[in-house]
Amino acid sequence: MKKNLFLFIFLFSSLLTSAQKYTYEDVSSEPASKNKRSPSQDKLDVNKLRFGAFIAPSLTWMHPVASASDDGRYHVSSKGSRAGYQWGLVAEYYFADNYGFVSGFNIELAGGKLMSTANTNHVDTTLPNTVISANMNYKLQYIDIPFALKLRSDELPKTGMRIFGQIGLTVAFNISRKANYDVVYNAADTIRVTASGSNEILKGTLATPPIMLQLNVGAGIEYPITEKLFFFTGLYFNNGFLPTAINPQNFELGYKGSFTNPNTRLNSFALRVGLFF
Repeated sequence: MKKNLFLFIFLFSSLLTSAQKYTYEDVSSEPASKNKRSPSQDKLDVNKLRFGAFIAPSLTWMHPVASASDDGRYHVSSKGSRAGYQWGLVAEYYFADNYGFVSGFNIELAGGKLMSTANTNHVDTTLPNTVISANMNYKLQYIDIPFALKLRSDELPKTGMRIFGQIGLTVAFNISRKANYDVVYNAADTIRVTASGSNEILKGTLATPPIMLQLNVGAGIEYPITEKLFFFTGLYFNNGFLPTAINPQNFELGYKGSFTNPNTRLNSFALRVGLFF
């Protein structure tokens, strides 16, 4: 986890340092030369590039795409959201006055609650090592890399404020996966028992996918503080769509038997507050 985090911070810092090394020349003060290329021909136009940092309280939840698992053995429902947070860095490059590309990275603390209950039409709840019900509270952490198109308005009169919106895709890399759980199951002698755990690491192979894709949508405002410093805030929605966010058949926790879920998406709302430099 720490190695991945340090790698992303190093790469982003390197990009920021490289951008800061660009210098500007007033080409109009020098005689034109056919053999000399202008800085804009050789270098990135840093007037169109800016960096920022933000923090965002968030609300995340896990949404089953169906009320029952694909094999019909368990009924599954969402039982609540999880309060979390995000923080990160953002980079924007404007190819036109009001249109730009957005990227960067952020750390996201996410999760949600799911309840799975055996469908007695498909599960014999009298057999040993059979899960009767599972109440799971997932605690997941990701490094998110967004790629989005941003559109913003002209400066509003007097205030200089701009309104913006953006849409794109986020690639999310899982760096931590834990859960609190209460699972009711039949022991070997068919006596019903409850197994509980707190902050248990989900060790099973592909218990959660290492990479997830999300649709990201956001809207908000920017407000100038100085000529180069801008405050911004906005509401952002991430909708997970590929692949499934959880696979409980592969859990290795303190209970006997296994249970199944339908495909489950991880969604979130986040309220970002930050500065562009």
